[in-house]
Amino acid sequence: MKQFVLAITGPAGAGKSTIGEKVAKSLERCVNIDADNIKHMIVGGFFVDKDMPGGGGYNRWDLAGDSIGLLAANFIKESYSVVINGYIDEPGWSNIQKHVAIDKKVLLLPELDTVISRDAGRNEDISMGEASVKQHHETFSTDDFYKDFERVDSTNHTAEDTVEQILSLVQ
Repeated sequence: MKQFVLAITGPAGAGKSTIGEKVAKSLERCVNIDADNIKHMIVGGFFVDKDMPGGGGYNRWDLAGDSIGLLAANFIKESYSVVINGYIDEPGWSNIQKHVAIDKKVLLLPELDTVISRDAGRNEDISMGEASVKQHHETFSTDDFYKDFERVDSTNHTAEDTVEQILSLVQ
């Protein structure tokens, strides 16, 4: 299999982290960059309140995206394929692509009831709640930004089925 950069995104509960890790583990030379791990490195100041001095009411996905792109570029240079998974906003994706070309973009988009159920089963510290999950799902379902992403409905798939489908897209 030739080297590639694969992006996996989708709403909360879509399976991004699970599928990203399983795709990477199924290949000989592949790394999985989970966007949440990079985001959580910014322990203070990721979200800046517009009312704070110097604040503009923004988040730092631009910085996280730049960091993900640099990390991915290092692995590509060493002949690894790269899976980037997670929710990343548009400035983040743009900054990633300053450093690496994304060969395939995948949008995991299970049915709304499925992601609500998955989110409800999460630990309280990472559960988004039904209202947020509905809004998140709506954004991924309708936002034109995601029109270039290959949609994968994993509602009735096992994780292995979804991994197999995604691998077929990058081979």
